[in-house]
Amino acid sequence: MKANVKTQTGNRISVVFDGKVIGLVQSVNMNDSYGLEAASGIGDIHVQEHVPTMATHSLSVSTLLLKKGAMMQAGIVPENGEFALQGLVFDFEVYSKDDNTLLRKYIGVSYDSGGMDVSKHAIIVQNGQFKALDVTGTAA
Repeated sequence: MKANVKTQTGNRISVVFDGKVIGLVQSVNMNDSYGLEAASGIGDIHVQEHVPTMATHSLSVSTLLLKKGAMMQAGIVPENGEFALQGLVFDFEVYSKDDNTLLRKYIGVSYDSGGMDVSKHAIIVQNGQFKALDVTGTAA
Protein backbone atom coordinates (compact mmCIF):
# COMPACT_ATOMS: atom_id res chain seq x y z
CA MET A 1 0.00 0.00 0.00
CA LYS A 2 1.32 3.42 -0.95
CA ALA A 3 1.39 6.22 1.66
CA ASN A 4 0.06 9.66 0.79
CA VAL A 5 3.04 11.98 1.28
CA LYS A 6 1.78 14.94 -0.75
CA THR A 7 -0.86 16.01 1.75
CA GLN A 8 0.32 16.90 5.24
CA THR A 9 -1.74 17.87 8.26
CA GLY A 10 -0.91 20.78 10.52
CA ASN A 11 -0.44 21.11 14.23
CA ARG A 12 -3.44 20.52 16.50
CA ILE A 13 -4.83 23.50 18.42
CA SER A 14 -7.15 22.59 21.29
CA VAL A 15 -9.48 24.73 23.38
CA VAL A 16 -9.15 23.48 26.96
CA PHE A 17 -11.39 24.29 29.94
CA ASP A 18 -10.51 22.91 33.37
CA GLY A 19 -8.25 20.27 31.80
CA LYS A 20 -10.88 19.06 29.31
CA VAL A 21 -10.82 19.66 25.55
CA ILE A 22 -14.04 21.48 24.63
CA GLY A 23 -13.15 22.61 21.12
CA LEU A 24 -10.66 22.93 18.30
CA VAL A 25 -9.16 25.83 16.36
CA GLN A 26 -8.62 25.64 12.61
CA SER A 27 -5.91 28.30 12.50
CA VAL A 28 -4.70 31.00 14.86
CA ASN A 29 -2.38 33.99 14.55
CA MET A 30 -0.60 34.48 17.90
CA ASN A 31 0.85 37.89 18.75
CA ASP A 32 2.88 38.70 21.84
CA SER A 33 3.96 42.20 22.83
CA TYR A 34 6.06 43.09 25.84
CA GLY A 35 5.53 46.86 25.76
CA LEU A 36 9.18 47.78 25.43
CA GLU A 37 10.16 51.25 26.59
CA ALA A 38 13.48 52.91 25.99
CA ALA A 39 15.67 53.59 29.04
CA SER A 40 18.58 56.01 28.77
CA GLY A 41 21.32 56.89 31.19
CA ILE A 42 21.48 60.10 33.24
CA GLY A 43 22.77 62.86 31.00
CA ASP A 44 22.82 60.53 27.98
CA ILE A 45 20.31 60.82 25.14
CA HIS A 46 21.10 57.36 23.74
CA VAL A 47 19.00 54.35 24.64
CA GLN A 48 20.89 51.98 26.93
CA GLU A 49 18.29 49.22 26.92
CA HIS A 50 14.65 48.44 26.14
CA VAL A 51 12.72 47.52 29.26
CA PRO A 52 9.57 45.36 29.07
CA THR A 53 6.65 47.05 30.82
CA MET A 54 3.54 44.93 30.19
CA ALA A 55 2.97 41.68 28.32
CA THR A 56 -0.08 41.46 26.07
CA HIS A 57 -1.03 38.29 24.20
CA SER A 58 -3.54 38.55 21.34
CA LEU A 59 -4.96 35.64 19.37
CA SER A 60 -6.73 35.98 16.05
CA VAL A 61 -8.69 32.86 15.10
CA SER A 62 -10.06 32.14 11.63
CA THR A 63 -12.41 29.34 12.80
CA LEU A 64 -13.02 27.91 16.26
CA LEU A 65 -15.42 25.06 17.01
CA LEU A 66 -16.79 24.59 20.53
CA LYS A 67 -18.49 21.23 21.03
CA LYS A 68 -21.68 21.60 23.07
CA GLY A 69 -21.50 18.00 24.35
CA ALA A 70 -17.92 18.42 25.59
CA MET A 71 -18.86 21.75 27.18
CA MET A 72 -21.75 20.15 29.06
CA GLN A 73 -19.47 17.34 30.26
CA ALA A 74 -17.05 20.02 31.53
CA GLY A 75 -19.90 21.63 33.49
CA ILE A 76 -20.55 24.46 31.05
CA VAL A 77 -24.17 24.74 29.96
CA PRO A 78 -24.39 27.31 27.17
CA GLU A 79 -27.75 29.03 26.82
CA ASN A 80 -26.61 30.64 23.60
CA GLY A 81 -23.39 31.60 21.84
CA GLU A 82 -22.97 34.86 23.70
CA PHE A 83 -23.33 33.13 27.06
CA ALA A 84 -20.85 30.43 26.07
CA LEU A 85 -18.05 32.89 25.41
CA GLN A 86 -18.89 35.80 27.71
CA GLY A 87 -16.75 35.49 30.80
CA LEU A 88 -15.59 31.96 29.94
CA VAL A 89 -11.84 31.67 30.50
CA PHE A 90 -10.01 28.78 28.86
CA ASP A 91 -6.60 27.84 27.39
CA PHE A 92 -5.36 27.38 23.82
CA GLU A 93 -2.87 24.52 23.50
CA VAL A 94 -0.81 23.96 20.33
CA TYR A 95 0.46 20.39 19.83
CA SER A 96 3.05 19.14 17.34
CA LYS A 97 1.67 17.11 14.46
CA ASP A 98 4.75 14.88 14.54
CA ASP A 99 5.04 13.68 18.15
CA ASN A 100 2.05 15.33 19.89
CA THR A 101 4.26 17.40 22.22
CA LEU A 102 2.86 20.65 23.63
CA LEU A 103 4.53 23.48 21.71
CA ARG A 104 2.78 26.56 23.06
CA LYS A 105 0.06 27.21 25.61
CA TYR A 106 -1.92 30.43 25.99
CA ILE A 107 -3.35 30.64 29.51
CA GLY A 108 -6.44 32.51 30.68
CA VAL A 109 -7.88 33.16 27.21
CA SER A 110 -11.00 35.34 26.99
CA TYR A 111 -13.22 36.09 23.99
CA ASP A 112 -12.97 39.67 22.75
CA SER A 113 -14.93 39.87 19.49
CA GLY A 114 -15.89 38.04 16.30
CA GLY A 115 -18.70 36.46 14.34
CA MET A 116 -20.54 33.47 15.78
CA ASP A 117 -22.83 30.71 14.53
CA VAL A 118 -24.78 28.58 16.99
CA SER A 119 -26.06 25.27 15.62
CA LYS A 120 -27.60 22.17 17.12
CA HIS A 121 -24.35 20.52 18.24
CA ALA A 122 -21.66 23.20 18.03
CA ILE A 123 -20.78 26.84 18.47
CA ILE A 124 -18.60 28.15 15.64
CA VAL A 125 -16.61 31.39 15.93
CA GLN A 126 -15.47 33.03 12.69
CA ASN A 127 -12.69 35.64 12.70
CA GLY A 128 -12.57 35.69 16.50
CA GLN A 129 -10.32 37.91 18.56
CA PHE A 130 -9.10 36.65 21.94
CA LYS A 131 -6.81 37.93 24.71
CA ALA A 132 -4.65 35.74 26.95
CA LEU A 133 -3.18 36.41 30.38
CA ASP A 134 0.05 34.46 29.86
CA VAL A 135 1.90 32.13 27.51
CA THR A 136 4.28 29.22 27.98
CA GLY A 137 6.45 27.29 25.53
CA THR A 138 9.11 28.39 23.12
CA ALA A 139 7.69 27.32 19.75
CA ALA A 140 6.14 29.98 17.60
